[in-house]
Amino acid sequence: MATGEAFTSEQLERLNRALELAQKHSGVRFGVRLGSVRGDVRLAAERILSTLVEDPARDPAVLILVSPGQCFVRVATTPAARKRISDSASGLAALTMTSSFSLGDLVGGLTTGIRQLGEAAGPAAPGTAALGSGAPASPSSAGSHATH
Repeated sequence: MATGEAFTSEQLERLNRALELAQKHSGVRFGVRLGSVRGDVRLAAERILSTLVEDPARDPAVLILVSPGQCFVRVATTPAARKRISDSASGLAALTMTSSFSLGDLVGGLTTGIRQLGEAAGPAAPGTAALGSGAPASPSSAGSHATH
């Protein structure tokens, strides 16, 4: 992996596949942001989360915000996603990710957490339009795909 790159191409494939599968299963848009955060983490997560969907009150979305250097993981959900993913499910996914991160497995932790959150959301409602993949995003920005 080159200096300054967060993931190898193989790791990106694993991460993008996890995002795609969770989104197809649940109908929830997922985004990952990796990097440092300035200021209030909760406000930063809510700001980034609001860019994932047109209407956060109506459209379900989840943001996983990770800052390895600041040692935190934040799972943020839109009000629509919160109806399907409980706080305890979000907390369990964050704990699982943190455990993997502590062992040095960033991608494994993210993919497992994404899978857990997608399963917690349950299957997409019948007749729900499939989510588009959206534009790829860098590890320092939100989106439905992670790239470097």
